Amino acid sequence: MRYRILGPLELLDAEERPVALSGRSERVLLASLLMAANRVVSRDRLIDSLWGDHPPVTAANTLQVHISRLRRTLVASSATASALHTQAPGYVLRTAPGELDSERFEELAASPRPGDVPTLVSAQLAEALTLWRGPVLDGLEIDASLRRDVTRLEELRVSVLERRIEADLVLGRHSELVGELAAV
Repeated sequence: MRYRILGPLELLDAEERPVALSGRSERVLLASLLMAANRVVSRDRLIDSLWGDHPPVTAANTLQVHISRLRRTLVASSATASALHTQAPGYVLRTAPGELDSERFEELAASPRPGDVPTLVSAQLAEALTLWRGPVLDGLEIDASLRRDVTRLEELRVSVLERRIEADLVLGRHSELVGELAAV
């Protein structure tokens, strides 16, 4: 199973085919859990993500229904048991290394060190940037608490782009960068 948040939210099955999500609530719920992958997200936090300042009186029960639907979607699209677990005070979505595009991006972004060979730096950072398909969670309405994480990822993308351009300049690729720099 693969999860993509660096662009529109996507869930891919083991064969890399897109898995349909049933609606806004399931998408917002999955996005909230993915932004905190492998960490517990409280029920209150998920209720805020789904309904903001105006949750229905039945929010706790409705959240359980949405969790159950998401769990069924995850199980149906995977050969293994659900990665979505109940853990006080809420839920945790367990992802394996390589399943979440933002984790892979951060891994690649952190790999090159100052003093590394510029060709290696450029190639590794270019690979990291290819994971981006648009703005984080593009097209999905998110609440303020998710915006903080989205902004952090967007700023890291700009930093990686700057570092890759610097490496390309060191390699003498000035003319190749003109179009890209103009677009930026």
